[in-house]
Formats: sequence, structure tokens, C-alpha cells
Amino acid sequence: MKKYKPVKIFCPQCNSHVGTHDGRSTIDKIVKCKNCNKLVIYRTQTGKAENKPVPKRSCSSGVTFI
Repeated sequence: MKKYKPVKIFCPQCNSHVGTHDGRSTIDKIVKCKNCNKLVIYRTQTGKAENKPVPKRSCSSGVTFI
């Protein structure tokens, strides 16, 4: 059985810990940095994190679709 190693995800802009990746999933992990208020996207194939701004709300109920 293969051992999976969890990976800690850090915000590239402010270098704060924003989440963890279990090492198994191949889907990109999207988390929000509470310090700089940006979305941090962790690319599982490359192992790199990138920042994007939080999208504006486009629904009248206030739900944000990502």
C-alpha cells in the first residue's frame, strides 16, 4: 500500500497557513486566505499555489459561485 503524505498549503502573498492537501486527491484545492482576503488555488499536478481575487457576488441571494 502506498503511503500518502499530507501537504500544508501556504498563501504565496502573505505566507500564512491556509489549508492542507491529503496527498491523494487529484482535484485542485481552493481555499480562502483570511489574512489577505484572496483565493489560494493549490495545483495538485504541479504542487504550486497561486492567488486570485475573490469573485464578486453575481446572485441576488448573495451566494458566490466559484
